[in-house]
Amino acid sequence: MKFTKMHGCGNDFIVVDGPFAPDAAMIRALCDRRTGIGADGILVIGAPTGRRWPLVIHNADGSLADACGNGSRCVARYLLDRHGGERLELDTASGVLRAWRDPEGIAIELAAPELGETVRIAGREARTVKVGNPNVMVFVDDPAREDLVALAAASTKLVGPANVGAVASRGPGALALRVHERGVGETLACGTGSCAAVAAAIARGDVTSDTVRVVLPGGTLVVRPRGDRYELAGPAEYVFTGEV
Repeated sequence: MKFTKMHGCGNDFIVVDGPFAPDAAMIRALCDRRTGIGADGILVIGAPTGRRWPLVIHNADGSLADACGNGSRCVARYLLDRHGGERLELDTASGVLRAWRDPEGIAIELAAPELGETVRIAGREARTVKVGNPNVMVFVDDPAREDLVALAAASTKLVGPANVGAVASRGPGALALRVHERGVGETLACGTGSCAAVAAAIARGDVTSDTVRVVLPGGTLVVRPRGDRYELAGPAEYVFTGEV
């Protein structure tokens, strides 16, 4: 199996041209950071129809994911670099995404997040948000000081498994965010989590800009709310290629 290792703000993936149907044990072995390649997930690209490529997203624990913003952006760059052009589409479990080269790097367009209920987790205000996958955004003063594992555990007991983010406003056009991803653990960045954080912050009145910079441990992603659509943009970089 030939593969390409890529990352978006440190959120890293093993990108594979299919057909490739790994079982959960193989996924866990390949994503292991000591005895495998090491990654937050495996992205398997299918045969295209025109400029639309199927994409299957595997979490590091072997489960399937409905959506992955940074993974989709990495695959978009991989395909644009190999097949040319400026735009393409990816067919994921959560729907078809448009992707293009952007001044920020690579961007994707996805349906606007669906806001859910407001709850309290570990004594903090939180909002459930669906962005193809379930998210819970917990509003805190400083994400860097939070026990993210404990927040994720408390959230799971209350609303079930989800990507759990600790988010703080840094002005009308900026957020600080850390995310514990379902099926992975804490990652250096989370694209769908960034979109969820922006939607929750807008609903709360913390964000008013039409371009929001989300600062994560691995770098900065740009989220552009556009009514019923959201744009997610940022770097998508190669790490290395290899063969197993």
